[in-house]
Amino acid sequence: MFERFVFAGMAGMLALAAHAAPPGAEVRLTGWKVVAEPARGADAGADRLEPLQRVQPGDRVEYHATYVNGAAAVARGVQLTIPVPGQGLAWLPPAPGSSAEPAPTLASLDGERFEPLPLLRPHTLPDGRRVLRPVPVADYRYLRWQLGDVPAGATRTVRARMQMAR
Repeated sequence: MFERFVFAGMAGMLALAAHAAPPGAEVRLTGWKVVAEPARGADAGADRLEPLQRVQPGDRVEYHATYVNGAAAVARGVQLTIPVPGQGLAWLPPAPGSSAEPAPTLASLDGERFEPLPLLRPHTLPDGRRVLRPVPVADYRYLRWQLGDVPAGATRTVRARMQMAR
C-alpha cells in the first residue's frame, strides 16, 4: 500500500506543476524499481528497471519526469521539479563524474526556497563561530532541474533515484 501512496502522491504533486505549463504542454511521471543485475560480461554492474509495483525497505526507485511541449511555440525557461516523499525515501545523488542523467541544479527542504546543490546551513560551533555545513541529502524534499527553452514538439526527461529506508 505504501508504494501506491509514494507514487500517487508524487504524481499528484507533478500534476500541480503541469497546471503552470502553457496550453499543450504536460508533465508525465513514471516510477520504476531499480534491480541490480548480477556481475557478468560487458554489462557487469548494470541496473535493470522494472515496473514499480511493490517497495520494500532498502529498495531503490527511479522516477522519470518528462516535460512534453505539445504547444506550437517554444516553452521558455522551463523548470521541472520532482518531490522527494518524506515517508522513508531519500534521494541518491549520481556519483561524481558518472554518465547518469544530469543531477538537479537546485534543491529545497520546503518546496518554496530552492538553492544550488549542495544545500548548506549555518551551524554555530562551541566557540561561537558560525560555519556552513552541508544538509544531509536525506533531508532534501524537492529537486529541480533548469531545462531552459524546450522547442515546440520536444520532450525533456529528468531522472531521480531514491532509496527506501531500511
